[in-house]
Amino acid sequence: MASKSSPPAASSSSSSPSASPKSVPKVTRIVFTALLLDILAFTIILPLFPRLLQFYRDSEHGDQTSLLAWSLSRLTEFQSAIGLNDAKTPSSSSIKRPPKMDIVLLGGALGSLFSVLQFIASPVIGKLSDVLGRRRVLLISMLGNLISCAVWLFSSSFDLFVLSRIIGGLSEGNVQLSIAMISDITTPATRSRGLAMVGIAFAIAFTIGPALGAYFANKDLVAAFPGLAQYGLHPFSGSALLALVLLTVESLYLYVKLPETNSESWRVAVQQTVQEETAADSGSSSSSTPVTNGSSTAVKSTPSSYSPAPTAGLDQEEIQALQQSYLSRLSFTHFAHLFLFSGMEFTLTFLTFHLFDFSHMQQGALLGYIGILSSLLQGGYVRRRAHIVGEKRMVLQGMVAAALGLGSIALVSGGGGATTYLLGDKFLLPAWMIDAIWWLDTQEWSRKTRMWGLYAGATGLAVTSATVVNCLTSLASLVCDMGSDDSLPSPTSSKPSTANKKQQPIGKGLALGRFRSWGQLGRAAGPIAACSLYWRVGPLICYGAASAAVFAITFLASRILPEVRKLPIRTRAASTKKGQ
Repeated sequence: MASKSSPPAASSSSSSPSASPKSVPKVTRIVFTALLLDILAFTIILPLFPRLLQFYRDSEHGDQTSLLAWSLSRLTEFQSAIGLNDAKTPSSSSIKRPPKMDIVLLGGALGSLFSVLQFIASPVIGKLSDVLGRRRVLLISMLGNLISCAVWLFSSSFDLFVLSRIIGGLSEGNVQLSIAMISDITTPATRSRGLAMVGIAFAIAFTIGPALGAYFANKDLVAAFPGLAQYGLHPFSGSALLALVLLTVESLYLYVKLPETNSESWRVAVQQTVQEETAADSGSSSSSTPVTNGSSTAVKSTPSSYSPAPTAGLDQEEIQALQQSYLSRLSFTHFAHLFLFSGMEFTLTFLTFHLFDFSHMQQGALLGYIGILSSLLQGGYVRRRAHIVGEKRMVLQGMVAAALGLGSIALVSGGGGATTYLLGDKFLLPAWMIDAIWWLDTQEWSRKTRMWGLYAGATGLAVTSATVVNCLTSLASLVCDMGSDDSLPSPTSSKPSTANKKQQPIGKGLALGRFRSWGQLGRAAGPIAACSLYWRVGPLICYGAASAAVFAITFLASRILPEVRKLPIRTRAASTKKGQ
């Protein structure tokens, strides 16, 4: 009989699920529900940025010493650097600028600031979760999020608003800790299925959250409680209050329901599940044969049903070196993908205004289409098929979809002001390429054709959103589990063995924190680069170049990303399924 496992690193509520294979779905639902509330609170502010920043601009008009005046001055210099303020450049004379361009860019700059802060904080939060426990660090990070929303609630000045964003950027840890917790309780065979719930939460929240934010922005708390205006209440405090309420509910829910997953008891439960899956798969394999040993009967699978990793005999130092190498490759791919994807995502609103004169409602319909389709794909395809298709293959599928989608948008962007003269003079492109760009740029596509091309591109971006980051995260999580079978915890032992201490040379929280931080750096830098290119050379060149760059990243990823079946990790169940 197995003895009780050692106590978790951090205590859990008495109503929290116990560490057992049967508790995995319940814990996953708890993590999903909390994450959904968290992202809903995060997305509430997204549609408010233009009006919110215009409110600060109007209220601080004439104060040249304010942080807002300094920020707008820097953005004016940036616009001059990329040619937006130069009436003599071909791009500025042919590309229609959206109104209040400085406000749009300031909103993008604040988004980049948040991502930069996440780049700094993510490894620290991950490391702390390895030492103090996921639950404890998550509750601490929730306290920071609550303070951030409380400051926003009373931020009648731009300075206080920026302070609230800084606090939020440094304390937000729900996403990466949710990934770590699901990784703690799932086997390699079920890892992608579990982590797909993170993507589904994102898709649902980004579809509903902005609409909630826009609705509650019309509820002016200053008019309802004029006496609180002296304390900093402002016209957008209604949305801030909603975000604060959601985060409060989330914090209480986590405190009551969430167990500690970074514990020996959960590691034993996961290993027990792996062994049960392996036995079940081996027993159902047509090529397996029973082997009697004393009073027990084991199942021995032939190589046709299970092909062990060729590196399974490596020692722990060599495995740690492989981990570092694989995580570096995954982090680079994560950075490169989000650098391109987030950049083009940021310019999509410029494109729809520029070529289609989209209203806010039409913009919302397009983004809603991407979000809903992404959610359906994550629930119906990624969650069900990732462990069968393979995480690496699904990453490549998503990247190809992004390249085709961006190419589709580029093809119908002719007439948008692609500056062929500038390209030929500065970039020394071949004459045939200049001729092709000129031909595409002079095509007068009908609005219907442009709409078909736009929504075809949006479909590709939805496929990308559903697959790439989710499966890259799954791969990074699986790499964290690298180790020989001998290093796995024994389900009949209450104390970790010496080999078990070497099971994870790299802490899972720290490794996933570093992985996420590089993605956040891509999110911070991508919009700046894409915006500069878009307004310099127009949408045709911008989207065409991005499509070519994604194809290049796809080819590189196909060469450097690891295959799950070839990793020296506890993947017997997953490998057996694939081998059948």
